[in-house]
Amino acid sequence: MVVPSPVRERKKRETWRLVHSAALRLMTERGFDAVSVDDIVAAAGISRRTFFNYFADKESVVFDPDPDDAALWAALLAERPPGEPLWSSLRELLIGYTGATAERMLLQRRVRLASPELSGCSREVADRFWAAVREWAGGRTGLDPLRLDLTVNAARTVLNTACPHWDADTGIAGLHELIGAGFDFVHPSPSERISS
Repeated sequence: MVVPSPVRERKKRETWRLVHSAALRLMTERGFDAVSVDDIVAAAGISRRTFFNYFADKESVVFDPDPDDAALWAALLAERPPGEPLWSSLRELLIGYTGATAERMLLQRRVRLASPELSGCSREVADRFWAAVREWAGGRTGLDPLRLDLTVNAARTVLNTACPHWDADTGIAGLHELIGAGFDFVHPSPSERISS
């Protein structure tokens, strides 16, 4: 088996990000339907063949995961301190992930707003992310499977509810504010519970 060289892998990632960024910028300006694959390859300075080496179609440019996403998830999960309550870990994980991918998320949000037919999210990517989170949480908590799924799914619901309410003009800080408010609403701090 031939192992790809680190330089080749780095170049592949750079090309993926170049094409992805060029496509999202064009789609933000013109709308999804008004941008062709030819427009994307011209903006990225690549050939059609190179485009199709990385993406199956225009939709893939919007929804495919970054090649380093799995490594990012693993690093963010590893950063959570032992003994931290799971709900706090999940909140910090979402803040960390959205912060690390802020530019991409802002562009994706603007493309979705400009193209209502793309308002859905990439369920496959989201499912893989949350499966990784659940596996991590299961190995770190003593929660039974029902409570574990309820907690992880509640965090997922917070993110899924916050995103459609997010005004991209507020930047990633606006999304973080919505995520924080959602986490506080679902599981308020002891002082908030007493006052309500």
